[in-house]
Amino acid sequence: MEFVQRSIQTIFFRNKILLSLLGFFITLTSIAQDKAPVNFGKVKAEDFKISSALIDSNTNAVIVFDKGDISFEGNSSGWFSYIFKRSRRIKVINKKGFDMATVELLLYKNDDGKETVEKLSGITYNIENGVVEESKLKSKDVFEEKTDKNHFNRKFIMPAVKEGSIIEYTYTIRSDFEFNLPPWEFQSAACPILWSEYNLVIPRLLNYMTLFQGYHKYFIEKNTDGFKNYSITKKREPGSFASSRDQVVNIVSPVAIHQLVMKDVPVFYAENYISSPVNFIDKISFQLYKTYDGENYHDVFNNWKTTTEELMKREDFGKYLNDENGWLDKILNQVVNEHDGTLEAAKKIYYHVQKNYTCTNRYNKYIKTSLEDVVKKKSGTVGDINLLLIAMLNRKNIQALPVLLSTREFGRNPKGYPLMERLNYVIGKVKINSTDYYLDATTPFLAFGKLPSKCYNGNAMVISNDTTALYFDSDLLTEINVVSMFIINNEKNEVEGSYTSNMGFFESLETKNKIAASGLNEYKINLKQSFPEEMQIGNIQVDSFQLPEEPVSVKLDFKLSSFENADIVYFNPLMGEAIKKNPFYAAERMYPVEMPFATDNIYVLNMEIPKGYKIDELPKSARINLNENEGVFEYLISADAKAIQMRCRILLKKANFPGEDYRTLRDFYAYIVKKEAEQIVFKKIK
Repeated sequence: MEFVQRSIQTIFFRNKILLSLLGFFITLTSIAQDKAPVNFGKVKAEDFKISSALIDSNTNAVIVFDKGDISFEGNSSGWFSYIFKRSRRIKVINKKGFDMATVELLLYKNDDGKETVEKLSGITYNIENGVVEESKLKSKDVFEEKTDKNHFNRKFIMPAVKEGSIIEYTYTIRSDFEFNLPPWEFQSAACPILWSEYNLVIPRLLNYMTLFQGYHKYFIEKNTDGFKNYSITKKREPGSFASSRDQVVNIVSPVAIHQLVMKDVPVFYAENYISSPVNFIDKISFQLYKTYDGENYHDVFNNWKTTTEELMKREDFGKYLNDENGWLDKILNQVVNEHDGTLEAAKKIYYHVQKNYTCTNRYNKYIKTSLEDVVKKKSGTVGDINLLLIAMLNRKNIQALPVLLSTREFGRNPKGYPLMERLNYVIGKVKINSTDYYLDATTPFLAFGKLPSKCYNGNAMVISNDTTALYFDSDLLTEINVVSMFIINNEKNEVEGSYTSNMGFFESLETKNKIAASGLNEYKINLKQSFPEEMQIGNIQVDSFQLPEEPVSVKLDFKLSSFENADIVYFNPLMGEAIKKNPFYAAERMYPVEMPFATDNIYVLNMEIPKGYKIDELPKSARINLNENEGVFEYLISADAKAIQMRCRILLKKANFPGEDYRTLRDFYAYIVKKEAEQIVFKKIK
């Protein structure tokens, strides 16, 4: 993935112009002349006919036009506000595209004020008897939702939407929070975009770092310089004479002017084994890191140190961790014995929280109401539950600290600074006897000291005075699964056998939650159905499915009906464990492969040759490597007059592969699928 981080250099001045052309965040490569393909606000009958190579039978909607404009103006607080205007046209193709009619605007607020939405309007266009009819967005279709202390949603639903509708809407966001400059996505995971344009006019007194990600090139990329007049109102100093008034200062400032356009951008297709579109979708975002007031530069970079300090002061995060929380003693005295060691006490507290509290929202790192309310309701957000766990541990003098991270679906957080919109998850960290344990009490049956695979998503941070950086990566995880088959001839000359599956950690966790949700009997029924028809399954035993720190083991007996009165039997020695379809089926892939963990899958078969049969054909043994030492596939098989022995192993030593390795990985699995489909041919002895 192309990842660009550059800076906008800006200069502020008082009595003279100090102009520094230090360049913008995107190198000028070409300047194209073209216009947007629509006349926004004027829809004609011919506009309903859209032709594009990007539209196929899987397309539910298409964004015909998406344009954003950023400009700045002086405000009454002595600084700048930005104005963000967006205009969008969408063609709805079928019912699956109706989701595009619901729009949510995430807005920022704090104690000093909040962002506002102005000039919101929308029209849905439909053709009735050859005439274009309009249905306008009404105020009753617009409402507000609170998300957390610093964010709220303005949400609206476009009216009269049906198959074939054209939706147009426009709105303006006014914000005094210049650090919160809106990002822009040139690509969508929902549908293709025919024209995506972002225009910016930024005074050169603000320094932004920018993050660009994606693979598609700009159709238009213009970067020029100019000047703009700003009127800034400076408040009179406290304690000054009553006659003193606010001062309006007019400044002619150099500005950076930018036009960025992508044309005919395909829908982002989430292929197998990709963590999140957030990491790869064509997008540009901004981080204010420095300003200049005419005399001094001021750092405003949102670093981990300042973020940690702010989090620990927040009433919905650090406040409850800083309190004594003596009210928790009543609960803790029922959970922990006074003679328990530190590790034993920590485990008891962890499992108490895990078993007694239900997570209702895994995307909110904050405390929604209060810890007392969480205890009363026995449920809460991931922040509610894991911060309660941390408070309980600290109350028992087991030092616990919160760790902030982003789960895989929210995208990776950059190493240098926190993107709070991505950091959606909080876990706990304790050190006991020189060993660090990371704790998430929101997932049932998750063992003490283990994390869900979705948490292994790169950079994380311990929220403490020393702001210790952590790195959780799926390459650090290896899932080991072992399946054993033993097949014999019984005293009735029937072919029967036993099956044992010793699951890895994550498969065990998934199985435990399946059984908890639907019951053991339902699990056994589904397990039976997963085996080939010729296997008659019985005596299923599932061990350790209620024990969080033990792997699940499944054992069962079976009989094979395929050897009953057949002259020739085609027998796959992997008996339902074979990979039947290449997970990397696309001929080409633009994005890297990101698996949840490395794998080591082992299959062992010991089989007596069925009575009255002989081997006519036996697959050959094989062994291939993936990229020399990054993986191996072994297919080892041998036989004599009485028995067959087989060992099959797929070992991937890492979980993440760059895009340039895709063909090699695809070919590796293509070979596995072909090899594991090979069969032993038995012939009846005459």
